[in-house]
Amino acid sequence: MAKTWKTAVFAGLLAVALLLLGKSVSDGGGDEAFARSPSSSADPDASMAEMMMALPEVPKEMQDPLLDPMMLSQMHTHDGVQQESDAERQVRIEWEWDGVPEAGVQARLTLTITGGDGLPVADYEINHEKKLHLIAISRDLSQFVHVHPDYEGQGRFRIGMTFPTGGEYRLFADFMPIGMIQLTRAERIFVQGAEPEGEAAVQASKRLKTVVRGMEVELHLGHLMAGMPSTIAFTFRDRKTGKPVRDLEPYLGAVGHVVATDPLVERYIHVHPVNALSSGPQALFSIDFPESGTYKLWGQFKRGGEVFVVPFVLEVP
Repeated sequence: MAKTWKTAVFAGLLAVALLLLGKSVSDGGGDEAFARSPSSSADPDASMAEMMMALPEVPKEMQDPLLDPMMLSQMHTHDGVQQESDAERQVRIEWEWDGVPEAGVQARLTLTITGGDGLPVADYEINHEKKLHLIAISRDLSQFVHVHPDYEGQGRFRIGMTFPTGGEYRLFADFMPIGMIQLTRAERIFVQGAEPEGEAAVQASKRLKTVVRGMEVELHLGHLMAGMPSTIAFTFRDRKTGKPVRDLEPYLGAVGHVVATDPLVERYIHVHPVNALSSGPQALFSIDFPESGTYKLWGQFKRGGEVFVVPFVLEVP
């Protein structure tokens, strides 16, 4: 059955020419502009073959009917991996805080986006229900925040942010000006207040299974290797009944979202599910880790009106 499922998914992937959404970033200091990581193959058929090899093994009862090739062919396709143009590389964000960020105290953040001509970038696409996604990750990887600033016009976004602990954080802003690809800009900040005691080394999860909100959530891995497309699948099972969970709710227009980074918070990957319209019991993601090493990832999902986060740490060869 596993081979049949893989063959069906492979056919569906070919039908919709699915490509990766992942983005890789490296530290440059200040307001950083990032390009998406390059594809591992210029040949679409070769890329699909690589993805086929990377499909994870998932128990039959946890498989998703939305991964049927006929249904996949009706789903939206994702843009291919793209590099920023000269004009896109000149887009900048000014990060302005109303006071000094302090743990447990709301601080007001204003983001002003300008183009290469110094003028505000005024118009944005709605990307997964929002004009701008803001991700904050603490230096020790213990804190993860995903919020959405309000757009006030003329390239200006505002939001009140409360950081749970002090210490260094890195912020990533994802947005898509009209006529451009999705862009990511980043900033490092230091939050005053008590920091977590002792920075423990980030180590790969011993078990890729956890319990969240009465569900047993398991992460299934395909053939994981840096520099090539792979797939990961989250499955959800009711802990009491043992039955597959089929009532996940859309979160920002999809069954889930995954963000991943390395222990130095220099690499940034943000991907969306292949089976975006699913309600469970499986959420399948295509992901490309740019380099070997340790990565922490956070899966975000929604059930019963509440968003929940499922973190795991992977060692990518």
